[in-house]
Amino acid sequence: MKKIAKVKKVTDEEMKTTLEIEMGKIDTRILEKYASTDGLVIGVTFFDNRLISAKQQAKIYALLDEITFHTANEEIDLRNKRYGIEFKQEREHIKMALKSSFCDYINIKPFSLANLNQTTAKEFINYILEFCFRFDIPFHDKWTNLTEDITYFLYLCIKYRKCSITGQSGEVHHIDAIGQGRDRKTYDHTQSRLICLSREMHNKAHQVGWETFKRLYHLDGIYLNPAQVKECHLQ
Repeated sequence: MKKIAKVKKVTDEEMKTTLEIEMGKIDTRILEKYASTDGLVIGVTFFDNRLISAKQQAKIYALLDEITFHTANEEIDLRNKRYGIEFKQEREHIKMALKSSFCDYINIKPFSLANLNQTTAKEFINYILEFCFRFDIPFHDKWTNLTEDITYFLYLCIKYRKCSITGQSGEVHHIDAIGQGRDRKTYDHTQSRLICLSREMHNKAHQVGWETFKRLYHLDGIYLNPAQVKECHLQ
């Protein structure tokens, strides 16, 4: 049984937080039915009441621009793509198609970007981002303008073997070295920070050392969980 309640008061203590909630009238017999010797235990789901931010809107349209640049009809003037009516119409069609497939993917009702909450907006950005990786959409904009979740971006680079810096085909670099003579097939890849780099960048990382390389490009490796390691075909 699910009910919606409103938090009326929050009391924060050192070892616990107490919530006082208010909800519609409930038959006390129902409460007695679900109670145990420990009392009535309920689950709490917090809804995101924050509306999508301007930055999130900008990232969504930046990603849509990248897809439209790649797929738009060649007759559209390349110099005026972003501002022309044909380009905007093409981008709108792509947006509607991605919104529809996203709703099906996470099983939600159709939405307007203007009324989206920040949590779902972040999920939508990540969904479009992976669409770009999956269909090899090249990025002209800086990755910082395309995602607010750098860890997810770096994960997709590993999954689709794209260099995190150049966007070229890449190979997985183990920042915390596996060690000479160890079998990569049996190595536990969750124990090392990973990043995907092109051969050129991979060699450079080895030449200058990781700390210097990290400062140069403002990127660091990420840890993967076992499911991600398997999804990235590292084992």
